[in-house]
Amino acid sequence: MRVKKTWSNTKIIKTRAKRGEGTSAPSPEEIKIYEKFFKIATKNKKNTKTLVLGATPELRDLAIKHGSETIGVDSSPKLLSLLTNVMYYKNSKKNVSVRGNWLEMHKYLEPNSFDVVMGDASFNNVPAKKWRDLFRITNRLLKKDGYLITRHIIYDYPPKKIILYEGVVKKYKQRKGTILGLIFGLGMYTKFAKKCYNQKTKIFDWSFLCEVEKPVGKMLSGKAKVDFINIVTHAKSMLSYMSSEKHFKSKIKGYFVIKGRNRIKKLHHSDILPIYFLKVKK
Repeated sequence: MRVKKTWSNTKIIKTRAKRGEGTSAPSPEEIKIYEKFFKIATKNKKNTKTLVLGATPELRDLAIKHGSETIGVDSSPKLLSLLTNVMYYKNSKKNVSVRGNWLEMHKYLEPNSFDVVMGDASFNNVPAKKWRDLFRITNRLLKKDGYLITRHIIYDYPPKKIILYEGVVKKYKQRKGTILGLIFGLGMYTKFAKKCYNQKTKIFDWSFLCEVEKPVGKMLSGKAKVDFINIVTHAKSMLSYMSSEKHFKSKIKGYFVIKGRNRIKKLHHSDILPIYFLKVKK
């Protein structure tokens, strides 16, 4: 799949290594939500162990900050290396990286050994037909009182209203929205939605960004334009697996219980990308 090939492309990976405002990384406000849930999950515990699905440096730093031994698992050694390099606690003994397939973690990680599993849109990088498998594997790796914390893209198709891409940009400027929200809007709520989304497979193909990169770029200026180009550089090569919340919840059932679902009002992409707090069900 094209989504896997991108992680061997150094130019694309370097755009992922850029963090902070204007990137696809969790914002400081979102990290506070992760931290709130993390503290609940590890309350009164010592010597905790955290598994991160992917190389997300903000999540690995968060766990290490709270004294948790942390293992980040990703299939791309280049992505692991570059994102480890931008970590605050990159030299910590508690920082461990493992190259591996998430759907095979039960083969090389000990069952019932993790207090927390965290991910950042991790399930959106796995075929929807495999979501229950990943929930089952994650359930198996967690202790009986463990938790899963993850952002996840939710998409109700078809959209209630189709908007011109110029209208999406105008709305972004009026609301002082996020670049990530702009990217979502350009694909999910314009004419491109029908072309890019496969209802059967739940695949969203972001290659349409090649068509709007220049015209939308001309409508932006300054940091907004730089941020837009940075995200588009890797996003246009991506495939995401996403569905309605009802469908997503049906895959959770039996393995986890939803204890929290947070969105941040001032971050307009947060409506599409909420943070879930799930307690393991053994």
